Amino acid sequence: MANSQRYKSVRQKKVVGDTIFYIVFASISFIFLFPLYWLVRSSFMPLQDIFALPFIWWPEEFTLDNFRRGWQFLGGVSFARIYLNTFYVVIMGTFFTLLTASMSAFAFARLNFKFKNFWFIIMLSTMMLPSQVTLVPTFILFSRLRLVDTRTALWIGALWGGGAFNIFMIRQFMLGIPKELDEAAKIDGANIFRIYWQIVMPLCKGVLLTITVFSFNGRYNDLMTPLIFVRPLRLQTVAPAINMFLDTAGLGSRHVAIAMSTLSMIPLILIFFIVQKRLLAGIQTVGLKG
Repeated sequence: MANSQRYKSVRQKKVVGDTIFYIVFASISFIFLFPLYWLVRSSFMPLQDIFALPFIWWPEEFTLDNFRRGWQFLGGVSFARIYLNTFYVVIMGTFFTLLTASMSAFAFARLNFKFKNFWFIIMLSTMMLPSQVTLVPTFILFSRLRLVDTRTALWIGALWGGGAFNIFMIRQFMLGIPKELDEAAKIDGANIFRIYWQIVMPLCKGVLLTITVFSFNGRYNDLMTPLIFVRPLRLQTVAPAINMFLDTAGLGSRHVAIAMSTLSMIPLILIFFIVQKRLLAGIQTVGLKG
């Protein structure tokens, strides 16, 4: 009898504890999801209803006018052209980031050359430099190379690995791959490039997928680079294009900007849900071996 009462008491405490847990975390989830709800809900409302008080939780009358106006964009350039520019920059940037970052990481992780550790430290030190420090020299260089006002200026940085962090991340992962595989491949007559492409790279799918998602997201949402290096409307990407719906006082076509922001999230959400399992696995398996 005593055991039965003790069991019921423990069970009641567990039910109460679980209930409190779900209530607390449901409340926290609501706080984090509310901005997304507000954005989507506002996309289908006229401007006067978006900021009306008391708060309107659900559109009284759905409208697609915000999306129609946004898709027409400005100056005879449609938002379809903006998406074309964006995906061109994202695809080119991501491809060359993966290629050059993995090649650099392979050299630092698997090859022996003079002053390797010194050059690796120098590369890591570039992570300490804010992007604003290199902005003016980069603009001058691109201007002399006649890359300003071209889409090439938006992705050409990927030819240098897309940043030291990408090289560091892939290099740390490669350090966890046994070097006996390289030695066995050399005995079979494989050269350095074949070891890199056929032995090491297939084992780095997890970290490469992680870099792919980071690179895609970073270039897709990049606002600063297009604002500095590209002026023509026909060459703009998604982030600066949405910003153009707002005037200097922030009182422009805010409802249109909200609608196009909602539309711009769709590719990122789809990619995340497609690769989320492999992405999380890739992040977890990136070694920190020095």
